[in-house]
Amino acid sequence: MDLWKEFVLKEEKLLGHATSNAWLRSLKILKFDACNLYLQAKDPFHILWFNEHINPKLNKSFYNKNGHLVKVHISAPTGLNLPKKPQSPSKQNIKPIHETYTSDPLESYATFPLFISETNQNIPFKLLSDLVGYKQEKSTFGKNEIQLGEYNPIYLYGPKGSGKTHLLMATAKACMEKGIPTVYIKAETFSEHVIRAFRTTTLKNFRETYRQNHVLIIDDIHILSRKTATQEELFHTFNNLQTAGMQMIFSANCAPRDLREIEERLISRFEWGLTLPFKDHTLSEKKAIAKLRCKLLKFPLSTELIDYLLNTFSHISELLTSIEALVLRSHHTKHPQKSHQITVEFAKNQLKDLIAIESKNQLNSDKILKIIATFFGIRIEDIVGKAQSKDCVAPRQIAMYFCRTKLKLPYLKIGDLFMRDHSTVMSSVKRIIKGIETNDRTITAPLLDIQKLFDHL
Repeated sequence: MDLWKEFVLKEEKLLGHATSNAWLRSLKILKFDACNLYLQAKDPFHILWFNEHINPKLNKSFYNKNGHLVKVHISAPTGLNLPKKPQSPSKQNIKPIHETYTSDPLESYATFPLFISETNQNIPFKLLSDLVGYKQEKSTFGKNEIQLGEYNPIYLYGPKGSGKTHLLMATAKACMEKGIPTVYIKAETFSEHVIRAFRTTTLKNFRETYRQNHVLIIDDIHILSRKTATQEELFHTFNNLQTAGMQMIFSANCAPRDLREIEERLISRFEWGLTLPFKDHTLSEKKAIAKLRCKLLKFPLSTELIDYLLNTFSHISELLTSIEALVLRSHHTKHPQKSHQITVEFAKNQLKDLIAIESKNQLNSDKILKIIATFFGIRIEDIVGKAQSKDCVAPRQIAMYFCRTKLKLPYLKIGDLFMRDHSTVMSSVKRIIKGIETNDRTITAPLLDIQKLFDHL
């Protein structure tokens, strides 16, 4: 079955070749049809591993060419299967009206108590926790009903990995546990649902799914750029929910006005309610998140190893992926490793494929200069050279800013790179920061576009 083979190949990139062979390729395909796949595991433990690590992903993305979810049935050779674990209230309520259009799964760790922030003045956290009645000082939820619609919509924006998805999932989970009809969906999935609705003539079911909920949460709304049909459906869904007084929450990597190829009428609606920015995690926050993920996986790693992973994987999502991959792979080596036995050298060997990808994608000063030069249509020599024209000065200041903020390079080292005094570098970086703070579009617009180019490295 080609669909299963493609899924296994995709998972192999995360799990590694050895783990994939031991746990996925070892599954025997008994039979399949258009909407069902029957697999046979080695034993009940194999089934348990599959249900814990693989099933959630299948429920999200295992669709055939006609847009129908393919159900995977797994059994042991003896016919003895593990009993199904009772679902939590959040998972019981995660399925909306029509089975073709299910919400995206909610991560178990995405809760309000497990959200890490160094500041007590994290406004998005305070707003959403108040919305669902979560009391941070007591780590409990109040019994009062959730007050929806006071700010509508709520629009959160910030860089990838800053915690937006965690808070959105936590909000969805809290609403579901209180019995409030809620949909949490990634914008990419929403777009897939729109396409499927048109292809399978189930547009009525699609609209019922999204318009009969009290809370609609869509993550990464910027992905809808240039998707005209999807934007059209979102526009009418927005109007329908707004008229009914239902709560909408969106997230994106930029403010509404900075969205590209999104219809103006949608942008204006995103601005109707409350718009809140997110900042990237600090190093200490990333470290705390890494330690918490190890704790949740019941696989604590040494401080030395966590520091190594922090220095190797710059982005929080890649950092957490490396931890999860290390835990999985350490169990399936020739000599299974306990957490306290894992050394930096062992981690380097087990994660060499992920490290190679990170190294290839790692941002450095050469890449920054090349991207900025290409973006502005000038030569790298113009940026680092002595030219003082406006066409060269602005790109040079932006390049200095990114070398400082992205690479954390000292001012002296940046000065050497651009053949300037460190005081010139400091004033250039301050000018860009001031432009960001005052929302100077001549600065913020190119910064946002260049950031997107960095994200696609």
